[in-house]
Amino acid sequence: MSHTIIIKIIKITLITLSLSLLSACSSQSKKVDNQSAASYNAQLGAKYLQAGRLKLASEKLEKALKQDPDSSEVNHFYAILKQHIGDNKAATRYFKKAIRINKKDPSLLNNYGSHLCQTGDITEAVKYFDLAAQNPFYSTPEYAYTNAGICLRKKNDDEQAEHYFRKALDKNANFGSALFQMAKLNYHQGNYAKAQAFLLRYDEKNMPAEETLTLCSNINKRLGDLKKAEACTEKRLRLFVK
Repeated sequence: MSHTIIIKIIKITLITLSLSLLSACSSQSKKVDNQSAASYNAQLGAKYLQAGRLKLASEKLEKALKQDPDSSEVNHFYAILKQHIGDNKAATRYFKKAIRINKKDPSLLNNYGSHLCQTGDITEAVKYFDLAAQNPFYSTPEYAYTNAGICLRKKNDDEQAEHYFRKALDKNANFGSALFQMAKLNYHQGNYAKAQAFLLRYDEKNMPAEETLTLCSNINKRLGDLKKAEACTEKRLRLFVK
């Protein structure tokens, strides 16, 4: 084979290799662009969902799903949308896919736990709440522990529920949801003074809510302080009833 032919073959090989590399780079760049666009649309869809704008939320999340069907984030938010509109079967499917892709996202684990609790699988729900809370990168484990307690109360397991509420308060002593749940639990058990103590702790660090003021009124009625009970009712009417 002549020297000239060898040089030509080398040139052709180099050109082919260059074209292959350019094609691979272009494909990779397109993939990254799709992933970025999908994440943007997913987050936008989640914001629309939070605002109650379901049509726009659905449009953005379905677009994100087409752009990157293997994104844990996209599948997670789409599962929440499906749960919100009552399509629990689809929600379960997308939650499971999101977890297969990323087993370590604590927010995803917590939200899947909430979904399982809502659909009646309490034992499995508590398992996922525990997984979320025990993740060292989860900045708010008190949310997952409180959710576990609320879920356990659905099957009247008050002892285990209290255990989880206290775990939440061990993580954040001023966490309003856990304090309110402890007040509600003690009220249910007839421990009215303890219920009031937890509600007072709630009031020290948290904003009043309609349900906390209703509980405040009920506790004070049980304790025989009708004046305080009336004050709680008046405040609830002033702030929340129009």
